[in-house]
Amino acid sequence: LVGAVNVVFTLVAIYTVDRFGRKPLLLLGSVSMAVFMGILAVSFYTHNLGAMALVCVLGYVASFAFSWGPITWVLLSEMFPNAVRSRLMSVAVAVQWITNYLVASTFPLLDKNERLLNTFNHGFSFGLFGIMAALSCVFAWKFIPETKGKTLEQMEQIWNIQPKTKK
Repeated sequence: LVGAVNVVFTLVAIYTVDRFGRKPLLLLGSVSMAVFMGILAVSFYTHNLGAMALVCVLGYVASFAFSWGPITWVLLSEMFPNAVRSRLMSVAVAVQWITNYLVASTFPLLDKNERLLNTFNHGFSFGLFGIMAALSCVFAWKFIPETKGKTLEQMEQIWNIQPKTKK
């Protein structure tokens, strides 16, 4: 079920990214991921699980699949000028993998922490990652330029990068 939702909403991203733009999908994805994680955190905290937990997990997967999952790669291929693209892509991919590692390694540690477990009943990790999703919305809003329909020259102007001239 999770895999099917992931595939379907990745296809949604493929068909909507050029229509709506990259940034709006990131913003919508961030907000919806934050909402689903927040509801899931409260559901765990209040011991009110069941169908709501499944809906929230699937909603989070769908939100990621139509936004940060595929759009990150589209943005990375479009936002960096040719002169620095390979270096900055390397840095961006390294940061992405480090972040994946941190999420994958901290979630089980936080979820098994006895003090957090007694206080939040598994809800802490979901609440924390919901806050991170909300912060990703702020980050996207303030720092990620829209690349839809922009030429490489326009991206250089956005980043204020002067092309090197040959002597």
